[in-house]
Amino acid sequence: MLTLFSIFSILLSLFGFNPDKQLNDPKAKTLLDAVSKTYKSYESIEATFTLLSFNPQQNKTTNQKGTVYLKGEKYKLLMGKQEIICDNKSVWTYLKDIKEVQINDYEPSKEDITPSNMFTIYQNDFNYMMNGDEVVDKATCAIVDLMPKDKNKPFFKVRIWVNKNAKFIKQMKVFDKNGNTYTYTVTTFNSKANLEDTFFKFDKGKHPEVHIEDLRM
Repeated sequence: MLTLFSIFSILLSLFGFNPDKQLNDPKAKTLLDAVSKTYKSYESIEATFTLLSFNPQQNKTTNQKGTVYLKGEKYKLLMGKQEIICDNKSVWTYLKDIKEVQINDYEPSKEDITPSNMFTIYQNDFNYMMNGDEVVDKATCAIVDLMPKDKNKPFFKVRIWVNKNAKFIKQMKVFDKNGNTYTYTVTTFNSKANLEDTFFKFDKGKHPEVHIEDLRM
């Protein structure tokens, strides 16, 4: 999510539309609906990914690895020295380097990109269009571009690569208005993770040394 991953902030200006491409193409919607149906059929998911961030002003590229767990609206994100856990009511942000956990109320916006809605985000205030095919890690993927209707968003485009056979998102690239790009590539995917609801809560008992900063209302 822009807010959750704290990386999805994102120019260049809206890319020019090819007159041969159709905005909100029914073929794109059919594919996106199939992706959404696939993910909703899984009770819980565990996926590892790489994040490639590029800053053109500094001509700098960084590479990180992470793991995301999903179960309905609940999620857990592990990346570097940070864990973000959400049980659909509260969000725990565990900052390992300073041994602190910040707790906030979960107040999602339907327009924010979060782990729990990244597969259905196109349904809310986004235009979408097909943009050809490409092979990613030996898998043939259909490319779909998502553009927010709200031009005040910090990003202007989200590009996703959908595995045409398995109907899941293999890769996602976010373009922000500062010219930065963030590319997430799924490296492993487990649709039978069998995760308990307690997995999506921060366990203070396992981290007695951690300071808790409860910011909930």
